[in-house]
Amino acid sequence: MIEPLVDTHVHVVSDDEVRYPLRPSGVTGPWYRDDPCSVERLIDLMDDARVAAAVLVQGISAYGDDNRYTLDAAAQHPGRTTPVACVDLAGPNPVGEARRALGAGSRGLRWVAIHDGGVLEPRGVWALVAESRAPMVVTILAEHLGELAAAVPTLPPVPIALDHCGFADFTRGVPADLAELARFPNVSLKVSTIALDAAAAHGDVRELLPELVACFSARRLLWGSDYSQTHDRPYTALADYARHAASKLGDDDRAWYLRDTARLLWPELG
Repeated sequence: MIEPLVDTHVHVVSDDEVRYPLRPSGVTGPWYRDDPCSVERLIDLMDDARVAAAVLVQGISAYGDDNRYTLDAAAQHPGRTTPVACVDLAGPNPVGEARRALGAGSRGLRWVAIHDGGVLEPRGVWALVAESRAPMVVTILAEHLGELAAAVPTLPPVPIALDHCGFADFTRGVPADLAELARFPNVSLKVSTIALDAAAAHGDVRELLPELVACFSARRLLWGSDYSQTHDRPYTALADYARHAASKLGDDDRAWYLRDTARLLWPELG
């Protein structure tokens, strides 16, 4: 029996560039041109791959902080999808932008601090997300994992989902700076395709999840495909890869990683 999944990290791109113009950041390659995936196409792919639901994460390299398509796409498919928006943290009014995004239906915010690791400011955004009882999806690089660990105790107890395991280096197993985050019960890891590939480059990908379970427990691990930014394989292959990577886990732990933890953070996907 093929297990249904919940995908916590997909990016959708509209076919209508007049209504939803692209705002490329140049941070990544043009994946939004190479393999654009509208929400309609995504739903078909999810059906083929036995993916029950998905979190639509704002594709900042395609749209910047213009969240309109992510929000509109999720609104078309309630129950199957839910949106996570992004705001300009360095802009003139990030708290106001965050309030508008959450008021428009965003079920969390994406906190992007790839370049400076700025995981603290502005504090008002964290307070607002705490009031909304929504998760914060944090995107940082591995060099900033220590800064995140230092910051978490000073922040409101917002559920945090760390994108791609913080791009950790799995050359020698789970690195200490990632394992350090296990002491914070509100921090979960997105063990996405990017993280699985990083582990697979150094051994059997099926060994990563048992190691992370030993640190964090399965209830704090989430799967995310990263489609369609990651598009070197079909979507069905990304879903099968997650099932394969989780194949050394027990039934309960595998279910938590593949779907149940996602439904704790985003119960509307239940």
